[in-house]
Amino acid sequence: MLSGFSEPARNHHVAETNVVLGSRASIATVTPEELCATYAERVCRFAAVVAGRDGDPEEIAQEALLKAITKLDRFDPRRGSMEGWLWRIVANTAKDATRKARLRALLTDRLRHRQPAVVDLEAVAVERLSAGELLGSIARLSPRDRQLLGLRFVADLDTASVGQIVGLSAESARRAIGRALDRLRVLVSGGVR
Repeated sequence: MLSGFSEPARNHHVAETNVVLGSRASIATVTPEELCATYAERVCRFAAVVAGRDGDPEEIAQEALLKAITKLDRFDPRRGSMEGWLWRIVANTAKDATRKARLRALLTDRLRHRQPAVVDLEAVAVERLSAGELLGSIARLSPRDRQLLGLRFVADLDTASVGQIVGLSAESARRAIGRALDRLRVLVSGGVR
C-alpha cells in the first residue's frame, strides 16, 4: 500500500484487486481509490491533449478511469507498466469519443438533408378535419365499426389484439378494420367515393 493512505473501503467488484503500481520495478499494490488518487489529475491533463476538437476531456477522463477501475483485475504487469496501460485506455477512450462525435455529426447532417417522406394525402386530409367533424363521422358508424377503429387507433392495439377482443382472427380483424375505415372515408368525404 502507498504511504499516507489508510485502508479504503473497496468496491465489491474489484474487492480483491492487487495490482502493481507505476513501473515494472514497483512492488506496491494499488486499489481503485489509489489508482484515482495517483493518476486522476494526470489522466485529466492527458485527456485534454488527446481529446481533439470533437471530444470532451472531462468526459473522456472520467470514462477512462472508470474503465481502468473496472478492468483493474485484468492488468498484467508482465506486459508493461500501469501507466502505459492507463495511457492506452485514455487514448482509446478518446478515439472512441471522436468516432461517436463524428458519427453523431454525420447522422445529424444526413437528417438535415433528408428528403421529405412521401405525402399521404389521406393522412393530410384527416389532419385537416376538425375533431368535431371526424367524431361526427365516427358517431354515424355502426357500434362494431366504432369499436374496431377505437381499439386499433385510439387504444393503439395491433390487429391480433383487436381480433382477440372482438372474437376474430388477426386476419379477419385486419379486414374488418379496413372495411370500417372505408366506411369512415365515405362519411368524411360526404358520400363521394
